[in-house]
Amino acid sequence: MVYSELELIRKLRNRIAHHEPIFQRNLATDFQKIHDLIAVRCLITAAWMLQNQGAQALISNKPV
Repeated sequence: MVYSELELIRKLRNRIAHHEPIFQRNLATDFQKIHDLIAVRCLITAAWMLQNQGAQALISNKPV
């Protein structure tokens, strides 16, 4: 399970790094997967990530 989730996040990172479109993705789900994977490793880091991120505001303001 963890490996397949990491593979999905790696592919997302590659799309972003190569300036490929990600607008059709469910970015809120991608964000949650990233958070969940971090939490598997360290709950403190996962909490820190939530306190120091700006992605959720951008995702919620995405044009439809």
